[in-house]
Amino acid sequence: MLHFLYGLSLAKKGGLVIQNNKIIELKSLSFSINEKILVDEISLDINIGDMVSVVGPNGSGKSTLVKLISSELEPSSGEVLIYNKSIKLWGAKDLSKFRGVLSQSSYLSFPFSTFDIVKMGRYPFSSSKKINDDICSSVIKLLDLDDKVSQIYTTLSGGEKQRVQLARILAQIWSEDSYDNKLLILDEPTSFLDIKHQFSLFKLLKTLNEKGLTVIMVLHDINHALSFSQKIIMLNDSKLIEYGHIEEIINSEVLEKLFNLKLSVNKNKKTKKLNISFADI
Repeated sequence: MLHFLYGLSLAKKGGLVIQNNKIIELKSLSFSINEKILVDEISLDINIGDMVSVVGPNGSGKSTLVKLISSELEPSSGEVLIYNKSIKLWGAKDLSKFRGVLSQSSYLSFPFSTFDIVKMGRYPFSSSKKINDDICSSVIKLLDLDDKVSQIYTTLSGGEKQRVQLARILAQIWSEDSYDNKLLILDEPTSFLDIKHQFSLFKLLKTLNEKGLTVIMVLHDINHALSFSQKIIMLNDSKLIEYGHIEEIINSEVLEKLFNLKLSVNKNKKTKKLNISFADI
């Protein structure tokens, strides 16, 4: 589908010809507004198939960073590369065929039904109506929205609206088999979701990640990040504090540096996952 973009290739993956295993490269990425620095000289690589959480205190630059990665904002300096190509050189339609983005807020005031909203995710594709409808029905079922198909979006609860928006971007990147080379960028995807639907979402993301999907998500709950990610980007005061595999970088010292708070790091005996708790309670 997009193989014509990668003429100087070294390998093939998922039907696309690519130069290396990097899906995203950030090179000295900075963003400021009204002389306030919101993202400060961040450089890192994200590989195909990574599941990455972005964590940090309020105002640390998490949402700004993902807006830069998703081209919602243009950097003040530095560069974002997707598959070795500057994001500025990508056409919006080409990007939308393999990259889905969930913003922190998705405001809609028009009287569209749930199905209408989800079907917007199929806009970049020339698939038949039947194929598009079948895909939308599949993701609606996955997001537990079967009984909301015809309901007007503006009458839904906050959690239901969030699941509709998640269904929309999943419809956009839908695949019957492999998600190799596809990318999902999520800014606080668990907002408004109850605990059952949070778990269902993370379980679904894990399944898609195992099929090759690269996921970048901003999370407020550090334990969610530790349980459902492979790598973590830690931000504080607009700067990159640490980035890497969870087992390699998570400890009490780096968490105190990140949150200015004493926290204990433990390992769940059953799952072997790290878990954070307050040290002084």
